[in-house]
Amino acid sequence: MNISSYNISDVGYHYIGLRVLGGLPATARRDEQEETVSRSVRKYVSDRALRLMLPEPRGTFEAAGEKVCRELVHFGFANSAKGAYELTEPGKEALGLVEGRKHTELRRVMVRVHLETYDNLRAVVLKHLELGYIWRPIVETSKVGRKGYLRKLLEPSFGEKADSFADSIREIHQGDGAKKIIEEALQSRVIAQALPGVRVTVPLFRSISDRSVSLRLLNIARDSSTVKGCDFLKSYSPCVDNTPPHSWYTPLSVNPSAAPPFTIYFCEPDMASPETRQKFLAAIDRSLGNLKPQGGYYDLPEVRDLVCEELRIPEAAFDEGVNQLLDLQPAPLTMGLTYDNISGRRKPLVRNRGASQIHNLLRRT
Repeated sequence: MNISSYNISDVGYHYIGLRVLGGLPATARRDEQEETVSRSVRKYVSDRALRLMLPEPRGTFEAAGEKVCRELVHFGFANSAKGAYELTEPGKEALGLVEGRKHTELRRVMVRVHLETYDNLRAVVLKHLELGYIWRPIVETSKVGRKGYLRKLLEPSFGEKADSFADSIREIHQGDGAKKIIEEALQSRVIAQALPGVRVTVPLFRSISDRSVSLRLLNIARDSSTVKGCDFLKSYSPCVDNTPPHSWYTPLSVNPSAAPPFTIYFCEPDMASPETRQKFLAAIDRSLGNLKPQGGYYDLPEVRDLVCEELRIPEAAFDEGVNQLLDLQPAPLTMGLTYDNISGRRKPLVRNRGASQIHNLLRRT
């Protein structure tokens, strides 16, 4: 089975679905259940955007409820019968993990069920383990007409063959300077090269990648240093398929119905551990040596990208680690906030300690 939805980019939507199906009266009809999930997803996305100072989400999310509920059926967490959805025993167990805030156990359940259910998501994750990185070009409109620009955007993926692929794209889109069209053409070629035989469009690859980030199976960083004058979305996995480099990896056995079983090592660093915090803080110090401060502060999303890549930890684990360091007395870090440069890809750190605060600047004390 393949993921086909572009709308569900966050595993948090499934947790909402579990809560709704587990909380509504047994007399609730399927359309009521789906509408309630849609409203709850819309509120979840809107509240998150407000909390992170991001733009108001587009769309109505009217179809989200149906899609979430169908996916819960795909996972074996729900049945659809007699005009309504009903949680199965595995679904009730997953809901128990959600309600009990057993985050580590819940993540492992959701990672396993995603990798076992969806062939294209599994292919995307395993291909990252094989290749190391997938480089999606980001096009800058003012540079489209420059000689060699498209070639340079394809170099990380195609090496010496980048010239011929750039020429073919330039010929097809000659005179078309629209960033979105050129960028999608380049990214489509990169995805087809990385995933031969897998039918994944650019929007679907984007959605699968974002959902994989929420599952802690992938990280996505903005890279502007690998090829001079070019920007990329560089995706990679914090998981490994053999020889874990740190003690915080745990094996996860996956047994898909349509593919051979396999094991990946899932990255779950315990940031409450003094030893892990020490390694984490040392990596932060090394990252600061590669960045330029402004007013004594460093850009937190840039630090996040560097530290996560060096330690191969999920982006969410970085935020957990910084929050743990800020809880120390005295804290080795101080934080700040600037309203510039906040985006869905450059999210600030959320700190919930009584009151909720966000930060996107970091300073070493």
